[in-house]
Amino acid sequence: MTLIVALLGALFLVISLVILIWPGSGRWPLENLITRGTVPLLSIVRIGFGIACVLAAPSTRLPGFVWALGLLLIVSGISLPVIGFDRLRRWTDWWLEKPDRDYRVWSLLGILLGALLIWAGT
Repeated sequence: MTLIVALLGALFLVISLVILIWPGSGRWPLENLITRGTVPLLSIVRIGFGIACVLAAPSTRLPGFVWALGLLLIVSGISLPVIGFDRLRRWTDWWLEKPDRDYRVWSLLGILLGALLIWAGT
């Protein structure tokens, strides 16, 4: 199970590095992947990763952190359909208007989170 945490961390790290180098690459998913049809799938993916983190947490180097991240993923997965597509679309449009600098700053947080999860899962 800790391998899943490390792989999730690697995913965060790679995506964040790509956004740091090419900030426009962070806009494509927001423009194309947030649709009425994909919201349930995105919820299921978040809940699945959250459950995996919660189950793997006791055997990681940072059990409290991994457990809290898993719980956050589960809650965010449940809240996506509750929030509703229209509000989610407004938040997405708000992010699309942000300058490249903001994408780069947030990608640094993603790099840190990814590295921390890789370390916790190995």
